[in-house]
Amino acid sequence: MVQEIAIRVRLREQERLGLGEYERLVGSVATVAALVAWLPAPDSRLVLRGRAAEPVRLETVSYGAVFEMLVVLDQRSAAVERAASAVAALIESVRHEHVEDDVAGVAGELDRLDRSAPRGRSVAERSLRSLLEGARADVLARRTSTRVRAAQALLRLAEDGAELVVERVEDALAPELEAEVVDVTADTGAAVVVGTASKKADKKDASKKADKKDASKKADKKKAAKKAEKKKAGKKAEKKKADKAKGKSKDN
Repeated sequence: MVQEIAIRVRLREQERLGLGEYERLVGSVATVAALVAWLPAPDSRLVLRGRAAEPVRLETVSYGAVFEMLVVLDQRSAAVERAASAVAALIESVRHEHVEDDVAGVAGELDRLDRSAPRGRSVAERSLRSLLEGARADVLARRTSTRVRAAQALLRLAEDGAELVVERVEDALAPELEAEVVDVTADTGAAVVVGTASKKADKKDASKKADKKDASKKADKKKAAKKAEKKKAGKKAEKKKADKAKGKSKDN
């Protein structure tokens, strides 16, 4: 079964979130999710809101000073997975270096994002850099475009100190999700091979345990059947003995 791609967004040292701040965070993450799905196909139209852009599942949880969000994309391809990894790498590279708005402004922030973006040659990495360049040009021209909104969502997550982890999940609609962190074991430029050795080993161990359990159940059944046969034979012998004794008493 091909697993669906998920992005886990973790924010540490968060004070108690108000409704407005919570909605802003959810909006930023949903925007980034739509952007990730678009990056491998930059010739198509970038849609940030609406049915085509909505993630298949979005969960939030907070514990202590940590706020965590799991967004499951309605995507399964390796190209989208690579796009998610490129965005995660970009956020990681800039999240510790805040640039004040009054010094550089939004255009300066976007320029910093562009400089920090992964320099790989994949379609997703090139379209990410192109989007950031275009967003910066739109800001300087005082235009509010879709790419500006997408780039600002990236900026907000970076400034909030977000950590992004790309995962795969078994079934997005299951009551409880089973997630597995993605490790790229081979990247040829045309395809990405994802390693799942630990899961295979777990399945092997589970099947061995199941075999052992079945064998012990069969042995127990055999023992019980033998015991029942012995009991039956004993009862028959006792009945025979009783009948013999009854016959003798009648003769007397």
